[in-house]
Amino acid sequence: MARGELLRRLFSSYSSHDDYSFRSIALEIIAEEQQKHNHSLAKDLMSVLDTPTNFSKTKKNEMSVGAQPTIPFNKDKDFPLVEVRYPKKDFSNLVVSDQTRNQLNRVIEEYKKSDLLKMHGLKPKNKLLFYGPPGCGKTITAEIIAKELQLPLLYTRFDSIISSYLGETASNIRQVFEYALSGNWVVLLDEFDAIGKSRSDESEHGELKRVVNSFLQILDSFEGRSIIIASTNHENLLDHALWRRFDEIVPFNKPTQKEIADLLKLKLKNFPVEKLNFSLVAKKMLKLSQSEIEWVCLDAIKSAILQDADIVTSKILNDSIMRQKIRTQQVDKKTPVGRKSRK
Repeated sequence: MARGELLRRLFSSYSSHDDYSFRSIALEIIAEEQQKHNHSLAKDLMSVLDTPTNFSKTKKNEMSVGAQPTIPFNKDKDFPLVEVRYPKKDFSNLVVSDQTRNQLNRVIEEYKKSDLLKMHGLKPKNKLLFYGPPGCGKTITAEIIAKELQLPLLYTRFDSIISSYLGETASNIRQVFEYALSGNWVVLLDEFDAIGKSRSDESEHGELKRVVNSFLQILDSFEGRSIIIASTNHENLLDHALWRRFDEIVPFNKPTQKEIADLLKLKLKNFPVEKLNFSLVAKKMLKLSQSEIEWVCLDAIKSAILQDADIVTSKILNDSIMRQKIRTQQVDKKTPVGRKSRK
């Protein structure tokens, strides 16, 4: 987009106190400066943007008085279809397989060098499918990509945009993509299987099949510069045609013993820990997801604090591992067959 048009939109969003659009456009300008290799300017602009001001403290009150909401709403359920987030976590917070990390790095590199690719008539990968068990890092990875590219995250759960009115669900999806065209985002479509179920499933009604058709058309025609990420815990439910629509398909699996050891070191690094063989501890935690391992670490730190202990001991950590395993068993008992809990 021409710089003049960006500035026009920036000033317009400021005058109408539309902070979401203002920040989105500002980040778009910063991203352009990054692509031009003006890294120092981009860093300074980002620093200014993240500095609290009197405007940011009062904008909420001002918006409630005069400004109209620009984020699309689900008319059936009366809540926003999307949530704008500004992630803070980076790759130092992520432990995944080398294969997954290489895939993510390639997507980021292509986006940053999109102008170079376009000079050769090529497009960067911008439609990704994340799949795997719950709690294995799909959402945090989307946030990290947004942080790495200095873009806001546009978050939506597909099960939240399903409407009881005929045709309204497809309209909600269209609104989300139209809003995504308003700027540069990392768009996370969470719980994607809620609308992407196979059209060959005879148990599904005709309306949901029409929604899948609509989504395929919308995704095919999307020409924005945003990165679209669809995330699912139930890839086996997805319609076969959806898989071919994505430029990159990224698996997220439960961590290996080595990855668990790395996660333990990462999550316990801010609190003193007894000298441990992390590899042996990790062996006890095989089959746990990343989020469950993080729960163990936080629970162990809390236990140490409550017991007035100076360090997390092996006993404290083992007790937390046992509590997590009991917790997992309780969750599994209450989860319908074929439908794991979502975290």
